[in-house]
Amino acid sequence: MPSAGAVCPPVITPLRKAIPGLSGNKIDTSTLIELCTETTECKIFFTSDGTKPNPFQRRVAGREVTFKYIGPFTLKPGKRTIKAIAVARDGLRESDVMTKQFNVEDIGRLTQHLKDDSTTTDDYSGFFDTSDQDSDSTIKPKTKKKINRKNKSPVRGKSPLRKSLTKPPREAWASEAILSDTLGSASDGPYSSQPIPDGPFNPTNYAGTQINVWGGAIPTQIPGVGPNVPPTLYPTQYGYLTENMINTCNPDGRYVTVGDIKRMVGNKKPPQEPPKPVEPPAPKPAIEYPIYQDPPLNSVSPGKGDFKDNIVHIYAHMLEYAKNNKDFRLPVSEPQMGKMLEAKFEDEGDGYKITVVMAKPGIPRGSVRKQPKIETLKKPPPTEKNNGKPKKKEKEKEKPPPAPKKSDPFFAMETEDLQTEGTVKPYDKFNAEQDAEVLRKAMKGLGTDEEAITNVLAYRSNPQRQEVRTTFKTMFGKDLIEELKSELSGHYLDTCKALLMAPAEYDAYQLHKAIKGLGTDEDVLIEILCTRSNAQIKMIKETYKAKYNKELEKDIIGDTSGNLKRLLVSQVQANRSESKEVDRNKAKQDAKALYEAGEKKWGTDESRFNVILVSRSYPQLRATFDEYDKLSKKDFEEVLKSEMSGDLLSGMKTIVRCVRNKAGHFARQLQKTMKGIGTDDDTLVRVVVSRCEIDMVQIKEAFESLTSQTLQQYIADDLSSDYRDVILSLVMGGPPPDKATKSGKGFVEAVKYKTEEELDEQVRMESENIQEDPTLKPAENFNAENDAEVLRKAMKGFGTDEKAIINVLGFRSNEQRMEIVKTFKTMFGKDLIKELDSELSGGLKVLCHGLCMTSPEFDAMNLNKAIKGLGTDEQVLVEIICTRSNSQILAFKEAYKAKYGKELEKDVAGDTSGNFKRLLISSLQANRDESKEFDRNKAKQDAQALHEAGEKKWGTDESRFNVILVSRSYAQLRATFQEYAKLANKDIEDTLKSEMSGDLLKGMLAVVRCIRSKPSHFADELYKSMKGLGTDDDRLCRILVSRCEVDMVQIKESFQQAYKQTLGMFIADDVSGDYKALSLALIGEGSTTEKDKTEKKSKKGWF
Repeated sequence: MPSAGAVCPPVITPLRKAIPGLSGNKIDTSTLIELCTETTECKIFFTSDGTKPNPFQRRVAGREVTFKYIGPFTLKPGKRTIKAIAVARDGLRESDVMTKQFNVEDIGRLTQHLKDDSTTTDDYSGFFDTSDQDSDSTIKPKTKKKINRKNKSPVRGKSPLRKSLTKPPREAWASEAILSDTLGSASDGPYSSQPIPDGPFNPTNYAGTQINVWGGAIPTQIPGVGPNVPPTLYPTQYGYLTENMINTCNPDGRYVTVGDIKRMVGNKKPPQEPPKPVEPPAPKPAIEYPIYQDPPLNSVSPGKGDFKDNIVHIYAHMLEYAKNNKDFRLPVSEPQMGKMLEAKFEDEGDGYKITVVMAKPGIPRGSVRKQPKIETLKKPPPTEKNNGKPKKKEKEKEKPPPAPKKSDPFFAMETEDLQTEGTVKPYDKFNAEQDAEVLRKAMKGLGTDEEAITNVLAYRSNPQRQEVRTTFKTMFGKDLIEELKSELSGHYLDTCKALLMAPAEYDAYQLHKAIKGLGTDEDVLIEILCTRSNAQIKMIKETYKAKYNKELEKDIIGDTSGNLKRLLVSQVQANRSESKEVDRNKAKQDAKALYEAGEKKWGTDESRFNVILVSRSYPQLRATFDEYDKLSKKDFEEVLKSEMSGDLLSGMKTIVRCVRNKAGHFARQLQKTMKGIGTDDDTLVRVVVSRCEIDMVQIKEAFESLTSQTLQQYIADDLSSDYRDVILSLVMGGPPPDKATKSGKGFVEAVKYKTEEELDEQVRMESENIQEDPTLKPAENFNAENDAEVLRKAMKGFGTDEKAIINVLGFRSNEQRMEIVKTFKTMFGKDLIKELDSELSGGLKVLCHGLCMTSPEFDAMNLNKAIKGLGTDEQVLVEIICTRSNSQILAFKEAYKAKYGKELEKDVAGDTSGNFKRLLISSLQANRDESKEFDRNKAKQDAQALHEAGEKKWGTDESRFNVILVSRSYAQLRATFQEYAKLANKDIEDTLKSEMSGDLLKGMLAVVRCIRSKPSHFADELYKSMKGLGTDDDRLCRILVSRCEVDMVQIKESFQQAYKQTLGMFIADDVSGDYKALSLALIGEGSTTEKDKTEKKSKKGWF
């Protein structure tokens, strides 16, 4: 027998008796095959071509391969392999696949090896026998006289297998009383008293479908039988069993003649009201074919995670609404619509709003620019004066915005409906099967891709993660948590396990972990029981009982004692008042009772504190604390500290702090976990996972107010490796990184199954002009003379005022800075750059020097610096030459010639060699096609050329890569990369890494990465400049100066997505002093007035 919860495999049975000398798997085309299973409430699916049945994909290439079993069926001649599987109705459990082979012969051919004149005493009469007078049956006695078959319909060959079938229940036909009412009484003629056939009707209709042989009533009219029914003019072709049963109704074994019909009509009295013939229900086929019908119109959808039935419910009501609403029906029926592009579901409080965006054939999404809405500002009405005094306006109460809907019902059960927001939100493009596949690949083979696991689990809401867990088990037959246990370890494993549990399940797990074994972790009991709402505690108790078969209350009583036990048991009752009303008199009475039970009393009456703090609502307790402040000179928390101690004090303080500010309480908890030496990882994981979808935004704000430092900075300093990345992802939130789908295996998988139309649309979307967003913008009320004066004073005399210099150069655009440089020289007769160089040093000097130059002059200076002297800095050449546009290359070539009197191309050619030199010289021609158009056929040709020059060739033809990557437009190269991935099943970056090396590889990769995403490329370069010990100040300054007025906002976003930490945090960790202040100002995180008074924790080197 199967294990508990399993599904019994189906049994494949041919419906016939055993025939001596004949193998059990040899049957003919009339033999019925039956499938059955011992497990109730399940479905059976089968195939007849030997393939494994797939209940979830029954059609392959438009043809139905897997059939749903309804009733017995027959097989066509030949060797047939039946494979069957039983699946539970919920689709989550399935049986083993059962296989059985049959050799199917035509009727009559199966027993040709038996002697024609042989007789047997075995009784094979049964399933298909009708009567001894069945003259037209194909199973005839040998004493039957020879019949002239010229006037007969063709009759099939005789088969002993028909006699071998067992008799079905007579309930398959109507009763004799019904039959007599249909065909007439005994006095109506010789045909009224015929026996009812014992066998079913023909199960095969020769069209490949199956008919349920056990259902259906007898037909009311049969050609040639019954009163008032003339015989057919031409013989009708029936199936074997149908023809057999029809002929059985005639006892003489002959067709009914016209004379017989007249005699029957004459003998029968005319009925008063002949009954109307009732057509028998059509037999239900064993193989279901979809028949369109409107879905049922229910008043309420099922919900509870059943998204399919919910969508069917929406569809049914949309149809009903369209039928009754002409204004909706006519517009929606006119256009031709493509696939669904976007869908959004919103809870508006009093209803649900569903927004759907369908594709417009021939017009890519985003290609049509919408006119921006121009809002006209209404002038405020003139103030009415009353006796020379303005009339006072009544203050209108502004309604607070509705609280965002929580992703899980458990999270919506908070004690109060406050304006809170989580950082982890449902993923719009969620696909459970795709996420399960990603997790499977991340754990398959040697090693584990922790980044892929983090990018799935940390960027999905809890209901989505539960669906991924269920889908993973359905697809691969393994529990996801158990698979993670075998691949991961440490606190990273603890975090992933917590994310895959439902909220109530996770709290129950933590409580059980705190109680079991020696000792008790009272902090966990207090944290969970003293901060959850009534509804949440009830759900936790139910989950605890179901999971561990124990009562939570009994376990707490057995592991705690004294006043703490009473406090926790009171909390477990989940009986706190949740009223929003405040009774001021009751608040005064409670405040007085607390005062008398504590400060005014010798000793402390802890029970009075327990009664009030556990039973009163949060608003009522706030009023009580206010009244207590009037009675006592102490804050209520100070009173608790003076009257109580130990775990009881911790529990009481937790309740009081949650009443006042729950986000502030959890901010304190997070600070305690990372304060000092070491980290309380268990508490950190527990708080972050349980609050990231409820109020993590408010917790981060409270944490920054409490510590004058961001929570992200604390975490980055305290944690490391994958554990740090997943916690930072939960705390920071935002969209998941899409870097995996833009390169490598993820890009290949994303491109492989898309049509050319979808790929073309993707190229067009990526080739659109993206609005670049700088962080350094022109200053308002700019005055070049005032700024020049400030700079002069900052450098005059003994010492230098670096803050003043930063406040000018770090907050002016390039155009404004150039005007300051000219004005400074005009006013004081000195070169500002030389003055700055003489006063400053280090990274601050490099930044200020670059900020006082135009972009072409700055690039030319860096190129000259990389070339001159001994050796060459190839990294600088690649960074500038391979990432600039045609116009920018021409501009810095002219600036180079003007400043140094040399041709840049000659200097580059003299300092480089080989294929790397050819790449740089080709790029310096500034001859790249910059159009937005692309040719798919040309992309295929270029992809083929690259494949033949690299992967397909012994060695590498670098010149072919050079020609294509340097001359084609960005749009054309994006299409080429798509075609290359489809052709070679490998990403172009992986090919470059395997075919090239050194500076040439760096240059080629820079070109490819800039084509895909220039902000992502520079984010990677910034990370490399600060990675590890020390800082590459030249590279850091070069990128900050050259990109701060171009696309630094996009670079910061890419940096945070890729490295789970903000660029500002990285810079603050790596540099210091005025150098750090100016760097932060250039990326938009500095201030002209605020000074950096906070000191960071000295824990550098976590990466």
